[in-house]
Amino acid sequence: MATDQADRQIGAEYHGPVTVSTFGVEGRAIRLVRPSDPDRLLDDPSVHAWNREDDYMPYWAYLWPGANMLAEAVARCWGGVVDARESEVLELGCGLGLAGLAAMGLGFRVCFSDYDPAALAFVGRSVRENGLDPDRCSTLVLDWRSPPPRRFPRIIGADVLYERRLVPLVADVLARMLAPGGEALLATPYRVSAEAFPAAAAEVGLSCRAEAVATTTETGASQPGTIYRVFAQPLG
Repeated sequence: MATDQADRQIGAEYHGPVTVSTFGVEGRAIRLVRPSDPDRLLDDPSVHAWNREDDYMPYWAYLWPGANMLAEAVARCWGGVVDARESEVLELGCGLGLAGLAAMGLGFRVCFSDYDPAALAFVGRSVRENGLDPDRCSTLVLDWRSPPPRRFPRIIGADVLYERRLVPLVADVLARMLAPGGEALLATPYRVSAEAFPAAAAEVGLSCRAEAVATTTETGASQPGTIYRVFAQPLG
């Protein structure tokens, strides 16, 4: 697994107990390595320092409802892609990386990206736990405010529209990093902030289609939400 990681003076490395959870995604079992006690990060002095510097919170350590929603959408929408092994997927704000792992299981090469390097370390453990080829994935520390000059034919993101201020940032990242003719899938539980996304996408030249979906949470509850299918215009 290759890593493209910027230097960071403040970190939020997790040192507590770890568990492995198994999730069924469209008939495929995915094993996810995750912190057993993610709340302990809230008492970490480095987290407090980073929060003061940049309003940071260690959201990566929790499995949010949109993650399973997105993993199911990836399998449903892209499960029959013939050229999967030749196509690379970027996961935005990957956190624990459930959807990216689902994409790897379909044969895609995946670049897992997050603002916190600690998340990417856990993703690497999950890749190994599932017996997936580490040479088929990479990691990227990504600040949406300054995306690198890279393009991907497919981009995914779960629960990345949870605040209004993030909506134009996500739209801009997609406009900059989605290759011409490419497609992105964004999953969100029903959140008021996410309703502004289609207009934000249109402002940066992307087309967007909303699909109502539902998933089952870890507690067995039904969670409704939305999948935004986003398309970049092809060249010419």
